[in-house]
Amino acid sequence: MSKLSNKDSAVSINSAQGSPRPTLTDRIRNLAFPRSNSGSPGKSEAHSHVWRDQNPALEIENPADIGQSQSVKKEALTQAELSLELQLNPGSIHMGDAFLDCLQCQPYRPFEAQRIYDNMIATAASTEVYLENRLSAMKLLARLRCDCSGNLQFAGMPDTQGLAALLLRTGLSSKPPHLSNRVSVTEEAPPSQSGRSGVKQTAARSQSNSRTPSVVGERLNDHLPSLWMYPEHHGSSQDIEPLETFPVKTYATEPGVAINPVVDLSLWLDIMIDVLEKGSDWEIYSYVLVHLPSQLTNMSLCLPHLAQLERLHDVVVFQLQKGKFFEPPGSTGLKKGDVALCLYHTLTIFIAYSEWLPAHKVTDTVSTFLIGMSMWDRTGKCCIHAITLCCHELPKVVDRCLPQILSKMSQMISQSHLAIDALELLNHLARLPAAYQKSIGEELQRTIFGICIGYLRHVRDARDRAGDPANPRSANRLSRVSGDSALQSPPSQSGEVDKDLNEYTYMLAYQIITHWFLAISIEDRDKHVSWILKNLAWKDKSGKIILEEQSQVTLDMMYRTAYLDLGETVRPPVDEKRTIKKTYLRGWSIVTIETIHDSGLSYITTRQASGTTFGIFQQNYQPLPVHHIRYEAPPKMEYRDPKPKIYPSHVLLNLAVTPAPIPIPEQPIILPDNELVQRAISTFDRTDTVDGHKAGVIYIPLGRKDEQEILAAKATSQIFETFLAGLGTKVELQGATFNTQGLDRTSNMDGTHTYAWRDRVTEIVYHVPTMMPTNEETDPQCTNKKRHIGNDFVNIIFNESGLPFRFGTFASAFNFVNIVITPEQVHVPLSSRPSADQAESAYSSYREFFKVQVMWDPSFPETSPAAIPKIVTASTLPGYVRQITLNASVFCFVWSNRGEGEYISSWRSRLREINRLRKRYENTATSASEGYPGMGNAKDRGGAKSYVEGDEWKGIHLANGLAEQDNILFNLDFTRFA
Repeated sequence: MSKLSNKDSAVSINSAQGSPRPTLTDRIRNLAFPRSNSGSPGKSEAHSHVWRDQNPALEIENPADIGQSQSVKKEALTQAELSLELQLNPGSIHMGDAFLDCLQCQPYRPFEAQRIYDNMIATAASTEVYLENRLSAMKLLARLRCDCSGNLQFAGMPDTQGLAALLLRTGLSSKPPHLSNRVSVTEEAPPSQSGRSGVKQTAARSQSNSRTPSVVGERLNDHLPSLWMYPEHHGSSQDIEPLETFPVKTYATEPGVAINPVVDLSLWLDIMIDVLEKGSDWEIYSYVLVHLPSQLTNMSLCLPHLAQLERLHDVVVFQLQKGKFFEPPGSTGLKKGDVALCLYHTLTIFIAYSEWLPAHKVTDTVSTFLIGMSMWDRTGKCCIHAITLCCHELPKVVDRCLPQILSKMSQMISQSHLAIDALELLNHLARLPAAYQKSIGEELQRTIFGICIGYLRHVRDARDRAGDPANPRSANRLSRVSGDSALQSPPSQSGEVDKDLNEYTYMLAYQIITHWFLAISIEDRDKHVSWILKNLAWKDKSGKIILEEQSQVTLDMMYRTAYLDLGETVRPPVDEKRTIKKTYLRGWSIVTIETIHDSGLSYITTRQASGTTFGIFQQNYQPLPVHHIRYEAPPKMEYRDPKPKIYPSHVLLNLAVTPAPIPIPEQPIILPDNELVQRAISTFDRTDTVDGHKAGVIYIPLGRKDEQEILAAKATSQIFETFLAGLGTKVELQGATFNTQGLDRTSNMDGTHTYAWRDRVTEIVYHVPTMMPTNEETDPQCTNKKRHIGNDFVNIIFNESGLPFRFGTFASAFNFVNIVITPEQVHVPLSSRPSADQAESAYSSYREFFKVQVMWDPSFPETSPAAIPKIVTASTLPGYVRQITLNASVFCFVWSNRGEGEYISSWRSRLREINRLRKRYENTATSASEGYPGMGNAKDRGGAKSYVEGDEWKGIHLANGLAEQDNILFNLDFTRFA
């Protein structure tokens, strides 16, 4: 692939007979110097400016209506005068004022607005004007947006803070002004042109394809303040409301309707593409790097210009795959990887445009992310986040690339700063069969387990180092990612943050082992048990084999599900008056057997850490032969009920033991039927078999921005209801048997229904204010709703207000994460790939796209793949947001328990209840007299050693009993005999 240039740019999809699109230079020349009456428009002239040839002498009609800004009245300017002012007057900000005045006056003046817009385009494209002028024009152009009707909008403050911080362009991230250097990545100025307002740009110096473009010169005045920072001025002295809409069409929204757009946004896209392709002064180049991704997220703005989008995609992919993009000046302190990271954020936006790109270019997009996972130090996190989104949006492409993706990830285990991002990717992937079902096999499954175990080993090593005063190295350093919060924490806080991140990594790794084990078909699960168990067990410094609690519950899960895929069981109705009940401790389980004494029908409840199983056992008896002698018990004086013919002990002996000798520690322990045991079992049963989570789902109607008016909303939109239905299942609250996470189950105080979602490991219940009763008279502050929303660690904000969402809108000490969803309705082409003779304005239907961005509490570390906004389609939005919510909730549990010990999952809580019972009864008179005859004391044992007293027993409890230390791995593997 050769280096891209303007000559190689994509052909316009509406050019007559496939004629090539004119170069940007030609198009700008046509704007700056309109033809005379005698001129005739050529085929190369932009179609949206034909009107200018028909009105070459058009003058501004009413100068008094233009330029009324801050009591400054400007004179009317002709086209030539405007061009001259742009070159000479740093107050090109006047052009921004004039442009807005033309749009805001009644009636608005489209011809004048277009003329001024064309001059701003000419200024932004020119290398002959002052940098300040050029940048001033670009600041206004970078804020252009449009709605689904093609009406022009202005963004109040683009969401570019993250990338601005990356390039040291925010207050917290930047150097002191006197250390900021202004240099060029392709240009140099002669010494005589120094000075802030006197710096002009020279022609761009061409770069060779044989080497990486780099800085070719620095000005003598290399200690000048940066010309732009975040937050910034928007190129006009007027205040602009966020997403203020003007009645100005940027493209036609109905087939066959011809319009003359006031602004040709394809020109602005071409300018930014040229800056990326050819380079520019660092001030210009860095500005485009930071602001281009934000503008691309406005699909209504960009989708009509498919030729520019495809060309931009080609440029970015080529530069990233070949590494041939421009390096930042050395004096800035930035690295080439920082530029690469900005380009990767641009490429991530193209995932949303995949439908309108050729299939091979979509594959190139994913392949480019694969390169970035390891090519540069700074790009790994962004590329993993992009591939995470691709799992939802492009599952077939991910399926084809999965072997390469997993291979890359297995090579990145040593990069601890990517641990969370890599594991969250695997967590998303496990719940998306369409993204792995064709390519996954035993080898790739083993690779996934190996990645998780590799990160577990890293966490264990980190814990060892933390406990060793001689080695105070932190286990996991926060890398600088997007946003000011991405800067490294102060030394006093860094260690605590690292510890929390390691705990989250630890929990994620075990979660993924569980999810992927259950995702494997039941025919293949037992193939992985031995390998997983061998790697979950580890040796401490003394050489002792350790099986930590989380490993024990993982083993318990595999023991229950390796040969079972029928889901959960339910306890059948039992007539307790006719049954004899006994409860035993057997390994890591509590076994209760309830036997009907006259029929032998037995109800067996097996309580384990990872779940409870209900079953029925009954021996199939046949009628006795007629000549069989019946043995009858002698009658008793006060005999009232028939004597039982079978006891639960018989069932236990048939299911759990054999007549062969069983080591005493492995024998079941019978539990007494007393209040203490009953209370312990009742507590155990109240502990969920899945990890429970909750999250608020808040709808913000048009124009609302305060907490009270948002929570008081009753009506919603159809797209919100569709999103809710995708998040989970609508369930009734009254009489609910699941954990409703605080929602009332008796009086409908919190509504009649909510939404919930559950799999075999996790359950999440959503608190939806619009589904809760609203009484503005008795509860004007909506405190009943707030008591749920305010206590949710994670809130999903569905923002249709038309206004930016502020993190502190819902004041609470517990809201750590807000997942903000902003819908955008977009007109889409008649087909995904329009034909050459199909007009760019041929649009026939609306489609919903959504911008998803995760916001954190300032004290909270960033851990989400949506830290930088992502564009998501309607069909994949619920699954993508749900998984982000679950991951964020898990981390919030870890974060909220900091300083109070580690977070204990429901499975571990259940295991601890079992171990408490074992510790209480394994050496009591109950177990000695009823369970283990002769074990009561040393005299009864005849001096024999006790394997359950003191420190003599060197084994550990297993799911099926106990194991000797020397044979632990052998004994752990239940697949040997199953």
